Amino acid sequence: MIKNKAINLYRQTNIYRTFMKKNLKSSVNKGISKKINFSRKGFLSESAIIYNFTKNDPKEYLSDIQRLNTRYLNSPYSFILDEKLVFESMYKQHITIPKNISLIEKGKFLCLENEEKIDSALKILNYLDKHNACVIKPIRNGGGYGIFVLKKIKEEYYLNEKQVDEKELEKVISKLHNYVVNEFVGQSNFSKEFYPKTTNTIRILTMIDPVTNKPFIPIAVQRMGNLTSIPADNWTQGGLSAAIDLNSGELGEGVTYPKNGKLEWYSEHPETKSKIKGKIVPHWHEIKESILNAASLYPYIKYVGWDIVITDDGFSVLEGNNFSDVNLLQVHRPLLSDERVSKFYKYYGII
Repeated sequence: MIKNKAINLYRQTNIYRTFMKKNLKSSVNKGISKKINFSRKGFLSESAIIYNFTKNDPKEYLSDIQRLNTRYLNSPYSFILDEKLVFESMYKQHITIPKNISLIEKGKFLCLENEEKIDSALKILNYLDKHNACVIKPIRNGGGYGIFVLKKIKEEYYLNEKQVDEKELEKVISKLHNYVVNEFVGQSNFSKEFYPKTTNTIRILTMIDPVTNKPFIPIAVQRMGNLTSIPADNWTQGGLSAAIDLNSGELGEGVTYPKNGKLEWYSEHPETKSKIKGKIVPHWHEIKESILNAASLYPYIKYVGWDIVITDDGFSVLEGNNFSDVNLLQVHRPLLSDERVSKFYKYYGII
């Protein structure tokens, strides 16, 4: 009992510390008095803009403090989602997942796949001669941070759009620790048309109903990158989020994170002019069915944010997030307005 109380106290202290740091570092300035006011309600100051609290009721939204608490929903099985190698091992027989090829520990390679045997910068470049691209990313971090996309275009090599040679690549790799090299997933024209310089993914949230023990999908969005988010499509780095109608797969308008203090909504991508609103996600019903099946396989992993990319022959799951961001979801509608979602969070003490 004492041990559990100590663990809970540690978790809550860590959550509030993280929350206050995020609030102070927020690029969306609401003024110190408003920051204090919203923080008392568990919201970052930027959330007042994202969720339009001048018109909407904060009680219908999962707060930022509550979202941080979802980190522990899957405990003690969180590592299955947090560790990319474990995630691949658990789910690769059920859904298509990019293959992890090599680890990078303190700038050194540890091969994971005998056929490719990537154990040096030169071997990565040789790999590109056959496969044209690969991804180098942190084993544990999420949010699109620290990702490198290495491509071969004609006879030149590019790391996050910057031309490199073997020596420059070696220099970058020498500074990496706890990174993984994995397959690059080529996106279909549907995704590429939004913005071709980023992999544009779908985020699907799944929850395991605590009564029926069956999974459901409360919300899903299509993400799109832009110039400021390269090489990822991360919303807070500048990308766009468009709600997906769960029945039809139709996209709503895309919206950008309010770095300038207000939300900007677009029916077409502001840079490429590609249509957003009204487009239908290919294979949507198959995607839903496959994700619900994957979520049902391990019901003790009860809360997952799945990142999916549409490919020419279907789709691939890039990763599962242990405690998904909710701002890019709730910017479209409040999660707690769904009775199933509200009951889920209440059952596990999140709200």
